[in-house]
Parts: sequence; C-alpha cells; structure tokens
Amino acid sequence: MSISKVFYVFSLALLVVAAQHDEHQHSGHMNHENHRVAVNIYYESLCPDSRKFFTQQLYPSLQGNLSNFVNLTLVPYGKTKMEFKTNEYEFDCHHGPKECEGNKIQACALKLIDQGKPTEGFGFNKVAVGFINCLMDKTEKKGDNATFPTKDCAEINHVNNLNLIENCAAHSDGSNYLANLGTQTNEVSNPLKSVPTIVFNGQFKADDNALAQTNFVKSLCQYITKDKPSECNGAATLSISLASLIIASVFAKFFN
Repeated sequence: MSISKVFYVFSLALLVVAAQHDEHQHSGHMNHENHRVAVNIYYESLCPDSRKFFTQQLYPSLQGNLSNFVNLTLVPYGKTKMEFKTNEYEFDCHHGPKECEGNKIQACALKLIDQGKPTEGFGFNKVAVGFINCLMDKTEKKGDNATFPTKDCAEINHVNNLNLIENCAAHSDGSNYLANLGTQTNEVSNPLKSVPTIVFNGQFKADDNALAQTNFVKSLCQYITKDKPSECNGAATLSISLASLIIASVFAKFFN
C-alpha cells in the first residue's frame, strides 16, 4: 500500500473521528436546562390515538439525547367533563368510567412518584413516564371494561409506592388531582378539539400538533435552537455512516 494511499485512508479516519467528536459535543451530556422546550401533552388513558402517540412517538423519543431537551408536562384528562357535587368532583370521561379510573391512576402517579419531582438533570420524572407508558401500552380494553396492569408496570419501572398511588386513585385525592388537570386542559381548549393535543412552549399551533402525531422528533427539533442533539441532525449521522463505509471499503480493497 503506497504512502499516498495510507494518507488517504488516514484522512478519512480523521474525518470520522472529528464527526463523532462533534456529535458527542452536541449530545445530552451537556446541561440543557436553560433552553429546554416546554412540551404539554393533553391526552386520555384509554384513547387509541393517545396510546399510539405515547407508545410509538413520545416515549421512544425520550430514550436518547432528545430527553435532555424537554420540559414535559403530562395531562391525562382529554375530553372529560367534570362537575362538583356534594363536596366532591364527578367526571364523565370520553371513553367511559374505566377511563376516569385510568386517568386518576396516572394523575396520582404523576403526583406521588418521587413527590412529582423531575429526575435529576431532566425536565420530567423518568420513572413516572416509564410507568405511564407501560400502562398505555399494556392496558387491555374490552368494550366498556379495561384492566390496568399497575402491578406489572410498577415492577418493570421500579415504582415502590404503588399502594399509595392506587389508594389515591380510589379516593378524593385522585379526584382533586384529576380536577386540577381538567382546569389545565380547559385553559387550552374547552373542550379539546382533538386528543391527544400537543403544545410546544405554551402556544398551541395546529400544524405542530398535526406533525407531532406522526413525527414527534421533527416537531420538537423545530424548537431546539442550541446544541441540537444527533436525533435532529440526520444528515450528520448519515455522513458518519457513509465515511465509515468508505474506509471499510478502502481497507478491504487494499488488504485483500
């Protein structure tokens, strides 16, 4: 192999290293607290579209560097209607009484898992979000009935206060928490025009909401203005893969 060819391969290797270093510099290892995007999700525990969005768009996107760029607020209320009667709230949920139960379980989980505090370094509680994603994914609904796998989801996500969450959901605390989520929802729209509704930085935009349903990453990346993570830069990732492929091809050619 000639010196010029060695230099060529070495130069390509440097290109890959530089690109990978640049990608690392823009990864979630940095502190992005000052420029996180506020994301509010208004949804329902038994809504098919909500479940699809949560399990196929929102939760998967939070498993990488993108999770460092989000201040996430989950609002499991949707198109529920509420009325205050005899010292307590009564709810009429979009998908029936079982959905009210599911909404209350999630409302209590958001309040009680780690006292509702975000995981250190993140704009949301990772345990609570994982627990809720599990419920959205594994809840079985047949007709007007539904079975919420709270025990299994608690074990999978290391939730250590499930008894408190279930007691909360069955009593007035759960109703009060859900009523508070109803107030938040009604401030956006009363009633919601669609479920789920996704709001970025406190301002509802129909185009953003529609895009988020099918490509949450793309919709979120529009609002990240500094140190964009690799998930927002498919071209850079592609160039790294292409450079790696070129190097492998060159070595195969000259050493075989």
